[in-house]
Amino acid sequence: MTGKDDVLGLLKRALELAEAPTELLFIGGRSELTRYTKSQIHQNVAEEDYTVYVKVVEGKRVGVARTNRLSVEDIAAAMGKARELARYQPENPYFPGLAGPASYTPSDTYCENTPKFGPGRRAEILGEIFAKAAQKKFEVAGSFSVSEWEMALVNTEGLEAYQPVTGAEIGVVVTSKEGMARADAFSHDVSRIDFDALAKKAISRCALDRDKVELPPGEYTVVLEPACLAEVMSWLSFIAFGSEAFLSGQSFLAGAIGERSMGENITIYDSAWEPEAQGIPFDFEGTPKRKVVLIERGVNRGVVFDRTSAAKAGAEPTGHAGPPGSPWGAIPWNLCMAPGDSSLEEMISSCKRGILVSNFHYVNGYLDTKKALMTGMTRYGTFLIEDGQITRALANLRWTESMLRAFSNVVAISREREAFPRGGASFCIVPAVMIEGFTFTGVQKER
Repeated sequence: MTGKDDVLGLLKRALELAEAPTELLFIGGRSELTRYTKSQIHQNVAEEDYTVYVKVVEGKRVGVARTNRLSVEDIAAAMGKARELARYQPENPYFPGLAGPASYTPSDTYCENTPKFGPGRRAEILGEIFAKAAQKKFEVAGSFSVSEWEMALVNTEGLEAYQPVTGAEIGVVVTSKEGMARADAFSHDVSRIDFDALAKKAISRCALDRDKVELPPGEYTVVLEPACLAEVMSWLSFIAFGSEAFLSGQSFLAGAIGERSMGENITIYDSAWEPEAQGIPFDFEGTPKRKVVLIERGVNRGVVFDRTSAAKAGAEPTGHAGPPGSPWGAIPWNLCMAPGDSSLEEMISSCKRGILVSNFHYVNGYLDTKKALMTGMTRYGTFLIEDGQITRALANLRWTESMLRAFSNVVAISREREAFPRGGASFCIVPAVMIEGFTFTGVQKER
């Protein structure tokens, strides 16, 4: 990793050559990845990459260029290109100029143990998982990665910001002759991942995924594990809780702030300071990130903004700008659902008849964004619950449901939450939920 002093020093030396209001954003680092299939490691790769985004302002016009060459001369050349591009851009009357200096609430995103967890150590962990699966004559596939990177920002208004980040991600897919199951884990600190529990979960679920039967379409009580919620919440980031969806009228919150859209037990918010995982305390414009409540006990409270969209909406920026040139506007990078007082085991045991869903797959959230209507498939283990017990494995099901309706029918939420990465220091932190009257529209036919 380059380090705070070296990164900021390089950017500030380049900034001295700026001939117009200029902002320099540095993102880069190293990642290592181990891939495996049929309980054998077949690939170890490592990548090191760095990018400097250059933003130059000409009045209300903004030009953006970038380079991955880390010299003052190359960054200066990119500044010249960005300034030229700015002259050809249309004026944005809402552009407020570059941000000034700010202070940030610290967040804990770096652990020195993680980048030291090399391919040999990863192979040891995977060997133990392979051996556990082999006892059942199962095979394991997936990936295990560690990363270390940093983000820095300076501009001609005197702003300086820096944050280092580490991450460890592992996905374990266990397969038998009849079925499969998956378990995932993420942490900034690799030592916090319970690899033994992860393997046991995937192996035990795979053992249940056999002799699958088909269930007819209809409305069922469902117990959705956290991975399902993470998929849904990622979609809501773009179609509901971001500035572009809100200002364009596509979000269900547009024109409906203060109205109830979900059940009283649902609170959704964006926060970079959760115990399960933490995010960068500033956005890609250097604005301090704030905790933003989006849904409070079922009532629509707001969306996130960058500086330009906030000016357009007559609101305050919340610190959620995307990287330069992003088409999404501001989106929640660290989206969370508040926990409840139940557990996955309690939900299953209290269910008279329903369906346990491990993962969602092929989700499409663009059906009707004003209703948060989505469709998708189940995957990696779908099970029938009868009288509080998992009794049968089910063929995968197609579902089509409004998340406003679904989140109005939640009858239990788990105390425990899991963090699911969405790239970089972006993540969802979600519990398991039990929902009544969830709509399944079809069955996956085996060929």
